[in-house]
Amino acid sequence: MTTTDNLVYHVGSFKVNVIQRQVVTPEQTINVRPKTFSLLLVFLQNPSLVLQKEFLLNQVWDDVCVEDQVLVQSIRELRQLFAPLDVIHTYPRKGYAWVFSVEKVDQNSEILPAQKPAGFLSITSKAAVALSVIVLCALGVFLFKHGASESGGKNIITVLPVENRTEGSTLMWVRLGMMDQLIQSLQSSPHVQVFDVPYVLHLLDVAGGNMNDRVQLANRIFEISGSSVVVDLELAGSVNDYRLLYRLFTPTGQTSGVIMENQLDKVVEDLAKVIAAKTDARLDLSHLNKEFNSNLVAEAWDKWGLGQTDAAIVLLKTAVTLEPDNFLAYQLLIESEQIQERWARSINDAKNIIATAGQQQNDRAHVFYYLLARAEFALGDIEQAQKNLLIAKDLAEREFDSLYQAYITSLRGDIAQQRGSLDEAEELYRKAMGHHHSIACPIGVSVIRLKLIDLYSRQKRNDLLVEQMNQLKELIAKHKLPIELPNFLMN
Repeated sequence: MTTTDNLVYHVGSFKVNVIQRQVVTPEQTINVRPKTFSLLLVFLQNPSLVLQKEFLLNQVWDDVCVEDQVLVQSIRELRQLFAPLDVIHTYPRKGYAWVFSVEKVDQNSEILPAQKPAGFLSITSKAAVALSVIVLCALGVFLFKHGASESGGKNIITVLPVENRTEGSTLMWVRLGMMDQLIQSLQSSPHVQVFDVPYVLHLLDVAGGNMNDRVQLANRIFEISGSSVVVDLELAGSVNDYRLLYRLFTPTGQTSGVIMENQLDKVVEDLAKVIAAKTDARLDLSHLNKEFNSNLVAEAWDKWGLGQTDAAIVLLKTAVTLEPDNFLAYQLLIESEQIQERWARSINDAKNIIATAGQQQNDRAHVFYYLLARAEFALGDIEQAQKNLLIAKDLAEREFDSLYQAYITSLRGDIAQQRGSLDEAEELYRKAMGHHHSIACPIGVSVIRLKLIDLYSRQKRNDLLVEQMNQLKELIAKHKLPIELPNFLMN
């Protein structure tokens, strides 16, 4: 073993182990592709120097003729690997330079402490530092899991749509498909709530702003929801050589890493395990051997964003025809139909997917029973709506889904109010608000306050009306919610 082989480079919190050809972070150990690691060593051995493309190609790919794009892609890998550090700077028409500070340590030169007699406790300065790092890492994980939050200690996970930067990609489905796969791998529990894809898309609509500024977007998600963790993902690489850069934002900071695998389901599995370890989410990886959702779902979302609702519905109908067990496509289809008040169609689609969900024992069944009941209520079939809401309630409780428990209880309140059972309606609305409070969801709480205001207005209970009105105005101002107050509240 040469001295060079036994070198370790320290780059911020990253450690580059030359002999193991690995990059080690406080969270994980990453195996780097051989050529990419060789390129990394060239940079680390020549910090701050502007290295020409020809020099880099000759140093790393001297045994094969490659295009410049291979170098560009490998440099992108390194930037993703060391994110959020800015490690490599591009000098147009000149080359590239490693610009982040590098500390070089020869492990052969480290001095081991003298052995002490048994029973004598001695902590060297190096051991003390190591111990402090262990304590800080443990404290960091503890704060990540149990940090103070408005949701009363419950971890609320929001997974953003995946940025797809794979080479020559036809994998546009990963934007929502991989997002959905990850969400389904992270199961809600008494201490964890994982928002589903349609709700996250709703949050993005409410958030507004620049979708490309992920830090700003994460901060806005924290502002308008009870999220304690926002997951930002970027997929790069090519077929059978995937690299996923992830950032886990919290209200107080972020952690990041890179996952490299040759199969997309393994990428999702690895990331799910990372998130579960940090949040105590339950893992369910049983579905990962299934095909991902089709490109049609992503196309439909694009159409929806452009206001082309009819075109989006056509694409979603095609998706569920091709993939009858595509639960995400069915959910988006039914919600789109209900927004356009196509209640009868949504009932038919809900019944179809409920039958499939029952056969597969799918954990989204409560969502579709709720959507079915909402359509039945809209068409005046109160009795059937109540029956399906009770089924949805039991299933949602079994899945620890606080968000849909709130939706279900709120709809039960609407039914009670329509039947003239105003005291029951008030009780149900307050229970729904409790579910929204459990996940610190200001949007949901605001909607329930509006319903209580409407109820108290009908009952002429002005003291309670004013109380709810003031709390609603305070909530809207605090979280900058785009919610319009009724005209009589504006006075």
